[in-house]
Amino acid sequence: MSKPSYSSDAISGMERGESVLLTFGKPGRILKRKIALTGFICRVLLFFVFNPVFMLRVRFASGKPSSKLTKPGNEHDIWYRRKIAALRVVRMLCPFDTTGHKVEESPCGHVAVINHPTLNDPICGVVYILSRFPDREIIVPVNLPWFESVCRYRSKLRKIGINLVPILTPQTAMRLGENENIRSVQSAFMANYVAGFVDTLSRNGLAIVAQQATRQRYLFANPAQAESGEDILSTVTLLLLSLKRAKLLEQTLFVPVGVIPHSLSAKPRLNILRKYELNVGKPIPAMDLSAVKNAAKRPADLHVLRKLMELVPSDYHYEST
Repeated sequence: MSKPSYSSDAISGMERGESVLLTFGKPGRILKRKIALTGFICRVLLFFVFNPVFMLRVRFASGKPSSKLTKPGNEHDIWYRRKIAALRVVRMLCPFDTTGHKVEESPCGHVAVINHPTLNDPICGVVYILSRFPDREIIVPVNLPWFESVCRYRSKLRKIGINLVPILTPQTAMRLGENENIRSVQSAFMANYVAGFVDTLSRNGLAIVAQQATRQRYLFANPAQAESGEDILSTVTLLLLSLKRAKLLEQTLFVPVGVIPHSLSAKPRLNILRKYELNVGKPIPAMDLSAVKNAAKRPADLHVLRKLMELVPSDYHYEST
């Protein structure tokens, strides 16, 4: 398959209500059922954010615009205000406190790297980084089952600077089974995401990524893995290579963000109205991160995971000791 054309056609089809998951038979149907409730909650939230009546009220609302914006009443102003309103609504439903380093204004692109124990983590991370840089666009990789649940709102989200792109995480691909078609789809979606990532960062945009890709409570399987980096994913390494090829290393910062759920017993699902904590680490220049040396085959990924260890309680460090 042609990766660019497949990804474009598949995304357009999903926006029209088609399903890639269902082409994989029973495993795909199971994954769709598992995400159904979470997807419904997200669609209700997005319907409220983009309610047509509310949009009309915004369009005709009077008020003094921000000094950063153009004249009131134009399309840019309307969507910008919708973006700010959306961030407030989402933060009310997925509340969090912020501790640690305060990310300062910078012309650089920023990549927030989070741990991923629950579904709240990327949502909180997106709200946080956009609140720091509200005028910028952000690219958000979304696992295919979740993407299919919300993609009907993708075009509206693009209008407020949030670009959702589908990926097929290693664990999801494994659940779908082992065949060449699944690997091809996974590869095509990843190539599409990386291209979008580079394009976004080239305009000093934002990105959020979970280094571990799949939800899991612990950063490492055990202390030995934290030393050797054996079997960790190459998420950060892949992004650094794409930035290097695009000559963007010098204008990009990686920001480790430790996400701490409301409870040690928090379910990996979406936990609405539960207050989380985001412990923000000091930004790492991409150039410095690409030059890191340690015992791992993927030293940048191990380095970021170790930074996340410093930002979350020890209960989230190791699955076993």
